[in-house]
Amino acid sequence: RERAEVLRRVADELGARFDDRVTGRVADTGKSISQARTLDIPRGAANFRAFAEIVATAPTESFTTVTPTGGRALNYAVRKPVGVVAVIVPWNLPLLLLTWKVAPALACGNAVVVKPSEETPASATLLAEVMAAAGVPAGVFNLVHGFGPDSAGEHLTRHPGVDAITFTGESATGSAIMRAAADGVKAVSFELGGKNAGLVFADADLDAAVAGSVRSSFTNGGQVCLCTERIYVQRPVFEEFTARLAKRAGELAYGWPADEATATMPLISHGHRTKVLGHYDLARAEGAQV
Repeated sequence: RERAEVLRRVADELGARFDDRVTGRVADTGKSISQARTLDIPRGAANFRAFAEIVATAPTESFTTVTPTGGRALNYAVRKPVGVVAVIVPWNLPLLLLTWKVAPALACGNAVVVKPSEETPASATLLAEVMAAAGVPAGVFNLVHGFGPDSAGEHLTRHPGVDAITFTGESATGSAIMRAAADGVKAVSFELGGKNAGLVFADADLDAAVAGSVRSSFTNGGQVCLCTERIYVQRPVFEEFTARLAKRAGELAYGWPADEATATMPLISHGHRTKVLGHYDLARAEGAQV
C-alpha cells in the first residue's frame, strides 16, 4: 500500500508544472509539442497510476494438496523483490520508456539504476527530480549518465550488485548485454529492434490504408521500434497506393517543434541523419526508384 501511494504521488508530480515538462521533452528530443502534450507526459503519468493499482490488487495464490502419506499440505506463493534492476533506455521515447520500466520495478519493491541514452539525458534527469519531489526514499531511484560500451552502460550490466537488466534498443547491444548478464545469470527483459511489415490488399480501403501507413511509418520521425519499416502491397493497387503514399509523405508538416502545426520530428542526431540518408544511395545502387 505504501509503495502504491508513492507511485501515485510520482504520477501527480509528473502532471504538475505540465507546460514545463512538455517544454523539456521538446528540448530533449526535438519532437513536436503536440505529441509531447498528448503522449509522453500524460501516458508516462498514467503508467505509474496503472502499476500502483496492479500491485495494490495483486493476488497471492494458495491451495492445498494431498501428500503421498495421505496428509494435506498448504501451498502458497510469496512475492519478493528481485533486488536492483538496471534500466537502460534509448532516445526515441526517453521518458515514456522509462516509466514503462521504472514503474513496475518500483511497484514490486525493487531499486533501480537508470542509464539513459547520451542523446537524451534531460528526460531521465526530470524523472529523478520528480522522484525526489514525490518522496521516493533515497537510494531507490538512481541515475547515472554516460555512454554504452566501455562506459556507464557496460559497467552497469556487468556489475555484481545488479540482479536484473531491462533494455530497449538495438539488437547488437542486446546481444552484448546478454553476454554480460550470463556471468551472474541475471534476469533480462529485452525489447529489441524490429522490422515490421504493413500489408495492403487489393480490396483495402485505400484512404484508410494510406492514412494508417503514414502514421505508422512517420510517427516520431519514424524512430520507433514498432513503426512500419516495410509495406507489401498487392499488385492490382500497387501503383495507386505508392503514388498516394508518396504524396501524403511529401505533405507532412516539418518545422520548429514548438509550432503546433508541426506533425513530425527531426532525426535525433547528425550521425543518425547520415545513416538514414545513406539508405537512399543504397536503394539507388540496388535499382530502386527514389
